[in-house]
Amino acid sequence: MASSLLGQVIGIEVLRRHGEARAKALLEYFDYASRNDLFVSYVIINPQADRSKAWGEQEDELVAQLVDEDSGGITVRGAKMLGTSTIMANELLVANLQPLKPGEENLAVSFAIPVATRGLKLLSRKSYEAAATSVFDSPISARFDENDVLVYFDDVKVPWERVFVYRDTDMCRAQFHDTLGHTFQNYQAQIRLSVKIKFLAGIARRLAETIGIANMPPVHEELGWVAAQAAMVSSMEAGGHMHNGAYVPNKHFMYASQVLTQELYPRIVDKIRGFAGGALIMLPSSVRDWGDPELAAIIAKTQRSPIATPRDRVKFLKLAWDAIGSEFGSRHTQYEMFYAGARYVSCGHSFRTYDWAAADALVDALLEDARL
Repeated sequence: MASSLLGQVIGIEVLRRHGEARAKALLEYFDYASRNDLFVSYVIINPQADRSKAWGEQEDELVAQLVDEDSGGITVRGAKMLGTSTIMANELLVANLQPLKPGEENLAVSFAIPVATRGLKLLSRKSYEAAATSVFDSPISARFDENDVLVYFDDVKVPWERVFVYRDTDMCRAQFHDTLGHTFQNYQAQIRLSVKIKFLAGIARRLAETIGIANMPPVHEELGWVAAQAAMVSSMEAGGHMHNGAYVPNKHFMYASQVLTQELYPRIVDKIRGFAGGALIMLPSSVRDWGDPELAAIIAKTQRSPIATPRDRVKFLKLAWDAIGSEFGSRHTQYEMFYAGARYVSCGHSFRTYDWAAADALVDALLEDARL
């Protein structure tokens, strides 16, 4: 979120085309949020409903939209998604990443408000952290659940000084794509994802060692494939450029990474599942089982490993399951596959930013030198 807002501020001349008042509002909000070290979440996608219809054709009060305005500001009613960590945030940015068309001006607003604003309602999915019985049994979800929410605006009043886009369908797109907002938020996302893939690579190798298959040639091959993916050196920075005093990563290399990693994350998860077999299923139900001497004796006999004690084996396998098989782990797989949109969306960004002229020039050069 910080990256996205910074990208928009670097491209503030785009908002100035929309109006000096709206640009001033965004600049002052960025200053306010950064100076006060606020936790800002955002909702920039409309809720799923009837995908055969345009956003403006959906049922009344589904999509968040302008329903009133006065000298003090605008009033918004309807829903947006998907507010990751919004229940823990101080502030909420509302915008439209999905394209809008002429005639949908009532939907074309962007603003920021405190999460405690009257009429703002948060419908959270089930908390994985709340269901975690202990850090031993759920070592990741017990500490790192983000609680995604659907946000409903029940006639929420937004003051003009917090409104960044007002009734302009194209400016909703430009807020992210003509500024560096979309570039910076996805650049940060690729850095985040590279760390998660490195973590999964560590789980894959440790799992192979734990169950005694690490030295098998087929397993070496699979681990080598995982290592190759985790070790990919991104050229986003090397191909970047300066813009308004900021260094900007190469857009195409960033979007290309996005296309590849949408498929990569679930493939690595499948590799780990293949290594594990039944190991992730035959685990004790809870750390409390160790408190029963009879159960503890059976666990000690059945949870064997060439590199770990029975307790350490169970502790690691609980971690592996939480990463790839639990509700928390499944949520992350789903997130990494679709946080950037459907595959045609991410591939569209890659198509749009590729240097097709250079590729065409190679073809033309060869044809020009061809002899009959």
